[in-house]
Amino acid sequence: MGAYLRRWLRPPSPPPSEAWAGVVEDPRRGSLRLTGRLSRVEAAEGLVVLVHGLGGCADSSYLVAGAEACLAAGLSCLRLNLRGADRRGEDVYHAGLTADLRAAVRSDVARSHRRVWVIGYSMGGHIGLRLAVDDEDPPIRAVAAVCPPVDLLATARLLDSPSRWAYRTYLLRQLTEIYAEVARRHPDGPSVKDVAAVRSFLEFDSLVIAPRYGFRDALDYYRQASVGPLLPRLRVRSLIVAAAEDPMVPAESLEQALEAPSENLQVVWSSRGGHLALPRSLEICQEDGKPWESQVVEWLRQH
Repeated sequence: MGAYLRRWLRPPSPPPSEAWAGVVEDPRRGSLRLTGRLSRVEAAEGLVVLVHGLGGCADSSYLVAGAEACLAAGLSCLRLNLRGADRRGEDVYHAGLTADLRAAVRSDVARSHRRVWVIGYSMGGHIGLRLAVDDEDPPIRAVAAVCPPVDLLATARLLDSPSRWAYRTYLLRQLTEIYAEVARRHPDGPSVKDVAAVRSFLEFDSLVIAPRYGFRDALDYYRQASVGPLLPRLRVRSLIVAAAEDPMVPAESLEQALEAPSENLQVVWSSRGGHLALPRSLEICQEDGKPWESQVVEWLRQH
């Protein structure tokens, strides 16, 4: 939790950007508005789409740091809000839902760049990897996933354990905040009072996500959405950066998923650091002395 507290107490200032808006078509909700923050670099060779983690948004500190790394490398970047993450009540997202990211990488601003890459953080990394698996012809050159929970059940069990109460409480509060805005616009789900009373991810996903997206229950959602068993089917070059001591994503779940590796996948482990809080000394692409965020961007450019 230390890294989150430091970022909360001293959040980085976002780089110059403009509002971005897109549309995604949903079978149940119809046309949904997507938002984000776009930072343009004149004559940039490409665009990086940055995807936040669970409960995050385009202004999350780790997305701001990623955007700064992109701009320093001369690349445009789009900090994407998944549906509802901007707290405007469009809808709720889940870890296997790739439609929002697909809409962003196929948008007009993406098509105006010669190359498009994706960096996903935590759950956003999971979504990026799912896109690289599910899309038959993904319009992206490569995906980087930082601390992705490739086994959703294992991650939910860890976060629901007594020792992770601080992380669980914080994230469920963010999800309830998102849901409360959605419920005002779409009062066809459980009450905000019932959702606010949830005390575990298993409860939240059973109450909100499963019925909204047609899963039998939370366990069915975890089974169908988890990207771990699908990693051998990656269609583009992909990078996973993981921390052995990640307090939110069990390292053993990633190790099990990598037992059948993909030729398109590179994995970099850090023996130190926590969730989205990796040491500067981490070597990703032999860029000595550069922060890990800059090295991730350089890895994308090399692929």
